[in-house]
Amino acid sequence: KALSNLFADLVDEQLEGEQDNIHAKKTSMLTFAKDELASHARSYHNLLKQRVRALVSDLCGADDLFDCDGKLCLQNLRLFVENEVYNLNASSFRSMEDEERLDAEMIAPIRRSQIFEEIGRDKCDGVVVLQMAEEMSLRSTEIILSVLLKSEHCKEFNDWGALLLSKQVRLLQNTFSSLVLGLGDTDEVCNTSTILTQFNRANQAVSILQLEKPSDWLMFAYKVDGGDDTNLTADEIKKVMSLRVDFSEEAIATVCSQISAI
Repeated sequence: KALSNLFADLVDEQLEGEQDNIHAKKTSMLTFAKDELASHARSYHNLLKQRVRALVSDLCGADDLFDCDGKLCLQNLRLFVENEVYNLNASSFRSMEDEERLDAEMIAPIRRSQIFEEIGRDKCDGVVVLQMAEEMSLRSTEIILSVLLKSEHCKEFNDWGALLLSKQVRLLQNTFSSLVLGLGDTDEVCNTSTILTQFNRANQAVSILQLEKPSDWLMFAYKVDGGDDTNLTADEIKKVMSLRVDFSEEAIATVCSQISAI
């Protein structure tokens, strides 16, 4: 990709300097080469994503996340979230949100994973590390939402539990962002915005669970079911709201009918 960008810059300079018909054929060949190189860069990027997806599945946990013993780090994350209690009082919240507990039970298994160890030995290119962090972030969001929305035994939340989940999601974001920070001197490598994007749907679920009342979501609502896979659907919003023990069915139904009309 870096080579493609460099060549594109060189071609653009050539195009600016050669406007007469004498150089038209040469310019056409340069443009063709530029497009071909860009195509190869896209193919490499797609192949890289496929290989990273397979590697994360092998080393961290794949589609068997919900039928496993928790030995791999993302499998452990699934078991951790599944076993958490989110209907808390102030006293139990202080115990559950303890930094040492969260680090030992949720974050440390990720840091001890083979992927983190290999990256720590400086064996991976920065762009590859970013892809790994993005994939692990996406898998983490899928795990959290699967536990919240698809588990046989529905989670129960109050405002204390929502605060706890918010802290857990934030710790995961920081952990995966730390993989890429300082790995390179280019904005592309060090920019963690793409990692945070993978957590959009999880953060939306957290925001819903932290509402004082369901109707407050209308201030943040976006067009749902619009094909954007970084947003929760109308049905998912309704399911997340139903996890709050103090939200009535009538209030949820009223808000969701208005959301669907946006």
